[in-house]
Amino acid sequence: MSQAVLVIDDNPITRKFVRVALESDGLVVHEAADGATAMAMFRDQALALVLLDLLLPDTDGFALLAQLRALPGGVDMPVLAFSGLLAPSDEARVSSVGFDDMVTKPVEASRLVQIVRGHLPSIEPMPPRPLVPRTLVIADDDAVQRKLVGIRLQRAGFAVTLAADGEEALQRARETRPDAIVSDVLMPRLDGFGLCIAVRNDPVLSTTPVLLITNSYLDSEDQALAARAGANALVVRTPELKDVLLALDRTVGMAASKGPAHPPRSRSKKTQQIHITPLDPDVERERMRRVMNQLERQVALNAGINQRYALLSAELSVLSGISSAVATQRDLRTALDQVLSSCFDAGGISLGALYLREGKETRALRYGASEAWTAAEVDGFFGHPQFLEDAMASQTAVVLPSSAIALAAEAAVLEQSRTRSIIIAPLGHQGQPMGALMLASRAADLASADRTAFALAVAGQISLALALVRSFDDKDKSEREAQSNNAVLRSILESMGDGVLVCNERGELTHSNGAAVELLGIDATAKVAEPWLSSGLYRADKSTPLSADEFPLRRALRGESVSGVEIFARAPESADGLWFNVNARPLTHDGAVVRGAVAVFRDITAEKASRVQLLVSDRMASLGTLAAGVGHEINNPLMAVLGNLEMALDEVAELAKANPGLRLCELVDEMRDAKEAAERVRNIVRDLKLFSRSDDEARGEVDIERTLESSIRMVWNEIRHRARLVRVYTPVPRVQANESRLGQVFLNIIMNAAQAIPEGRANQNEIRIGTSVASDGRVVVEIGDTGAGMPPDTLRRIFTPFFTTKPIGVGTGLGLAICHQLVTAIGGEIKVSSVVGWGTTFSIVLPPSSDGTPAAPVPTAAVAAGRRGKILIIDDEVIVASTIRRALGDHDVTSFTDAHDAEALIASGHRFDLILCDLMMPTVTGMDFYEAIIEIAPDQAERIVFITGGAFTSQARAFLDRVPNQRLEKPFELERLRSFVNARVRGS
Repeated sequence: MSQAVLVIDDNPITRKFVRVALESDGLVVHEAADGATAMAMFRDQALALVLLDLLLPDTDGFALLAQLRALPGGVDMPVLAFSGLLAPSDEARVSSVGFDDMVTKPVEASRLVQIVRGHLPSIEPMPPRPLVPRTLVIADDDAVQRKLVGIRLQRAGFAVTLAADGEEALQRARETRPDAIVSDVLMPRLDGFGLCIAVRNDPVLSTTPVLLITNSYLDSEDQALAARAGANALVVRTPELKDVLLALDRTVGMAASKGPAHPPRSRSKKTQQIHITPLDPDVERERMRRVMNQLERQVALNAGINQRYALLSAELSVLSGISSAVATQRDLRTALDQVLSSCFDAGGISLGALYLREGKETRALRYGASEAWTAAEVDGFFGHPQFLEDAMASQTAVVLPSSAIALAAEAAVLEQSRTRSIIIAPLGHQGQPMGALMLASRAADLASADRTAFALAVAGQISLALALVRSFDDKDKSEREAQSNNAVLRSILESMGDGVLVCNERGELTHSNGAAVELLGIDATAKVAEPWLSSGLYRADKSTPLSADEFPLRRALRGESVSGVEIFARAPESADGLWFNVNARPLTHDGAVVRGAVAVFRDITAEKASRVQLLVSDRMASLGTLAAGVGHEINNPLMAVLGNLEMALDEVAELAKANPGLRLCELVDEMRDAKEAAERVRNIVRDLKLFSRSDDEARGEVDIERTLESSIRMVWNEIRHRARLVRVYTPVPRVQANESRLGQVFLNIIMNAAQAIPEGRANQNEIRIGTSVASDGRVVVEIGDTGAGMPPDTLRRIFTPFFTTKPIGVGTGLGLAICHQLVTAIGGEIKVSSVVGWGTTFSIVLPPSSDGTPAAPVPTAAVAAGRRGKILIIDDEVIVASTIRRALGDHDVTSFTDAHDAEALIASGHRFDLILCDLMMPTVTGMDFYEAIIEIAPDQAERIVFITGGAFTSQARAFLDRVPNQRLEKPFELERLRSFVNARVRGS
C-alpha cells in the first residue's frame, strides 16, 4: 500500500517539483498552499509524513507545527521543515520545537526522495525493539546521511552517538563502550575497513560488533574484504535501513549472549591517540585495491554528473539570461545575442542557429562559431528547407543522425553543415509554431537525453520569451492606442468650458478636466467627486441643501439619467456662489451593469443673471408701456385743466383790476393752488414718460440736473420719511447717454441710499446729491447717505450679480450690477466708498457730450403776435382742442377731432400757417395724416407741428426721429404755446 505525504508550501512550482519527485518513487502526494488547508487535510487524510514550509501566507511553520502536534496522531507523525537558508536562531528553533528533520531548498529530487524515505515508517514487520536500550556509534562523513541514520535508529530504540569519520568514531567508542558501531565504508582519514581493523586491534573494543553500510561496495570481493577486516556484516544502505536493523538485531543479540558489555570507561579530558596495528599485508593490499576501484567509480560517476551539471548550468544561464534581457529591454534579438552564444559554449555546443517564424517568412540567426556557415546556407537550412519545415511542424525534437529519418536526407544535411550531430528543437506557443533552435557539433555526438532535454528547455524558454515579447508588443500597441485615444479625449475635455467629472462604480473620481477643477473648486488629485456636499450645494430655491443621494453623480451611479438639473453652489467661507446646469449619465457595460458615471457641469451664473435681468427688463418694459399709455391718457385732460386754469387766472386777474371792490383774492389763491397741484401731476407724468422708455436705446445729450430731479421725484416718498435731501448742484455739461437708462441708474442708487437709513428721525440723517466737473472734464454725480455703511468684504461684491445684503424676497441682487453695466456701457464708471457707521457715497463719472458746454436753461420769454395767422388744430380729445383754440384766440383757428376732415379740407385747397396735430389718435394717427399731406400738399406737411402726450410705441418714436418736424409735449404751458405759435406765424 502506498504511503501518503502532505506537502505544505505556498509556491505552486515547489509543490509540483516535490509531487513529481515523490510520485515517481511510488508515494501519494497531497498539496496545501496554506495552513488552513493543511489542517483540514491532516484531519481528513491518512498521512505518513508532512513536508512543511516555514513561511506561509496565513501562518508560519512553527505555529502550524504546534497545531498539527495537538491533533490526534500528530505526536508521532514525522514532520520535516522545508525552507531556504535560515538565520542561526531559526535553525536552533527548528530542532527545538519538534521538527524531525530539516530539508534545505533547493534540493535535488533523488536526495529529497532519500530523505523522505528515511523518515517514512516501514510498512514491513521490523525486529522488535530491545527492552534495554542499546548504544551505538554511527560514523558517516555525509552529514545528512549521518543524521538520517541516527534518527532512524533512534526511532528503533537505540541510543546514538554520531561521528564524522572513522577516527572520531574510534574515539567515541573508546569513551562510551557502545554495544555496536555502524559505519559507512568510504570516508576520509579512516574508512570503514580501517575502522574495523582498529577496533579488532583495540584490547577494549576488540569484541564490539561493527556493521558496515554502503551504497557503493556491492561486489563479492567487498563482502570478502569486510569479513577479513573483522566486520560483522556489510549491508546495503536503504532509506528504511531494514537490513541494518536486522543485522544489528543479530549482532547485538550475539554480543549480549556472551555476557555483559565492558563497563564504560570514563572520558578523558585529553584526546587519546589511536594506534592501529596493520593486519595481514594481503588484507591491506586488497583494501587499497577496493578503495581505488571505488574512487575510480566515483570519479566516473562524478564526471557524468559534472557533464550534466554543466548542461543544467548552461540551461539555467540561458533561461535566466533571456528572462533578464527580455524584462529589461524587450528587444528579443538583442536579448538572444547577449546570452545564446556564451551559453552554447557553456553547454559544450560550438555551433547553433535560431530560426524565427514571422508570418509566412522564416529568418535565421547564427551563433557560436557558426561564422563557418554562410548566411545563405543557414537561411536555406543547408539546401533542405523542407526538412526544417517538417521539423517545426512536428513540434518534437529531431536528432541527427537518427534511424527515424531517411538516411539520404540526414546525410545531406550533416554533409552540407559539415557537422557530426545536430539537434533541432521546435519553438512554439499554444500549438502555434514559432520557429526552431538548432544545436550542432563537429566532433561530439549530441544524441543523448541530457543534450536533448537541454535543447528543449532552451527552446521552450525562447518560445516563452517570444510569446512574452509579442504580448508586450501587442500590449504596448494597445496602450499606445489607448494613450492616443486618452490624449484625444483629454484634449477634448480640456478644451471644454464645461466641467466634466468621471467616477468609477465605487464613486471614486477617475477623470476631471481643468474647467471642473476651476469651477467646482476641487483638487485635481481628489478622489471624491462631491464638492461642498456638507454645506455648499443647494437646490434651485437656493435655501434647501442638496443631500448626498441627490448629487447627480450618485444618481447616475444608481442608473438614472439626469438632465438639466439646476444646482446652486456656495463656498462655505463666502456668500458668493455659482449656478450650474448639470447633466449626468451612467457608464454601463453590456448596457446593464453600471461601471461608473459622468457628469457635465455648465456654469449658468451669467445666463441666470441675464435671464433674471431679462425678466426685470421685460417687467419694466411692460410697466413702461403701461406708464406711457397712462401718461398719454392723463396728459390730454391735464392739458385742459392746466390750460383752462391758466386762462381763468388771467381773466380773474383782469376782472380784479377792473373791479377793485370785488373780493377776488381768495379765488385767485385757490386757482393758483389748483394750478400748482396740476403742475405737480404734470411733472409726475413727465417722469413716468422718462422711465417708460425701456426699449429706447438711442443716445443723445442729457441734462443731468433734470434727470436727477426726475429720479428724486420718483423716490421722494422713500426719502422724506428717512432723511433730509441736500442738493449741491453746479453747472455741468450735458452728457452723451440714454436719458431713460441714466435715470434708471440715478433712481436705483438714490433708492438704495434711502433704504440704507431706517425710517424716523429724518432730521438727523441726510442724503446729499451733488454735481461737479472733474479735472479731466468728465461729469461727476455724487450720491451720499449717512446710513449704516458697508464692511470691506461687502464693498468688494456689491456689483456682483445676485449679491444683496437685503433679506430674501426684498432684493434680487441685480440693481447695482445693472447700474454698473449701464454706466460702463457709455464709457463711464461707478466708484463707491463706505465707512461702517458713517455712510456710503457713490460717484458716477460720465463722459460729457461733444461740445462740453454746460446746459443752458430753455428760454421762456413771451413772443407777441405779429399778425393774425391761420391755425389748424387736429386732436381727438375735444376738451384739448377747445383749450388750445381758446388759448390761441388772437389767431384764426380751425379745429377737428378727425384727421380725415382736416385732410379733405387741405385737399380742397385750404392752406394754413401752422398745423398742430396730435400724434396718437384712434382712427387716423398723426403719422398717417403726415404721409397723406406729403402726397397732396408737401408745403403744408412742412408746417405740421406734432403734439403728443407720450409717443409710447417704437413706431411712433422711429417716426419722430425720421421726420424733421417740430413737436410739443403735453401738457404744455399756454404762454409757451402762444409764444411758439406767434414765432412760427411771424416767420412764415
